[in-house]
Amino acid sequence: MATVLFVLVFSAVITPAIKAVAGGPPPDVILYQTPQQLHVWLEHGGETVRRLYGWFLLADTFYPLVYGLFFGALLWKLSLGGKAWHLAVYLVLADYLENLMHAVILASYPGFPDWAAWVAMIATPLKWGLLLVILLRIGYLWRQNRAR
Repeated sequence: MATVLFVLVFSAVITPAIKAVAGGPPPDVILYQTPQQLHVWLEHGGETVRRLYGWFLLADTFYPLVYGLFFGALLWKLSLGGKAWHLAVYLVLADYLENLMHAVILASYPGFPDWAAWVAMIATPLKWGLLLVILLRIGYLWRQNRAR
């Protein structure tokens, strides 16, 4: 129940608040964002968006663990021997790398470490790509298990 409440607050309160202040969603939920776009987003939102995004990143410390354990357990169960659970670990690691780079950028503000923005720019689509692979794998395993 706490997990559902957390996801609802995260999705229904924090993300829209950031979007309203910054004029766009947090970089975590965008498939691809260049370092220049991220810099403009941080500038446009001002201190308020940087503070809100800091809270977002703090909350996002727990979120990857929640969905990582869920997807890992589901993949373990569906693959009958746990051959696919490691995909969830890679997804969580990509999300944490993305979050760490965004935290470095926020901590460096008003400086802007381009290297961190470039790493985040790679980690974000990697995260979303891994999520797609996991969902496709779950669908495949689900159908395969139903056929047995």
